[in-house]
Amino acid sequence: MFLRHPISLTLGTILGLSITTLFAGSTPGMAEALAQGQGNQPPMNQRSGQLMNALNPTPEQQQQLQGIRQEYQGKMQQQQQQMRQIQKELNELMSGNASESQIRQKHDQLMVLKQQMGQLQFDMMLKMREVLTPEQRSQLADLMQERRQNSRRDR
Repeated sequence: MFLRHPISLTLGTILGLSITTLFAGSTPGMAEALAQGQGNQPPMNQRSGQLMNALNPTPEQQQQLQGIRQEYQGKMQQQQQQMRQIQKELNELMSGNASESQIRQKHDQLMVLKQQMGQLQFDMMLKMREVLTPEQRSQLADLMQERRQNSRRDR
């Protein structure tokens, strides 16, 4: 199976979250749909796992990347839970009789949390980047660019 290596899952998660973050601010619900793999594409972890397998990481790299992932996992899960709660509250305000200022305030809270999540993801990505060789970095960039182009064609 393509997710048998810890590096695949680790980098796959990072890429998935990074892509999710890119879309999170643009369309409500899009980030969640992407993370759950809704639509005509396979689930994000599957696509990301395939991408990571193409980098052919060494066992040492796999171990280092797994350690970085574990370092950030709890923080990111907590942040995701807070974001889900604030999104739920925002949805309730939107469907109820809340004032515009109340809705804007809740939206601002959500945007701050999304920015914090993006920072966590970026920090983790920078640490993981240090583990990859220059060739792997270049290969990853090429694969991600190809994926972005393919996803645009699928829209």
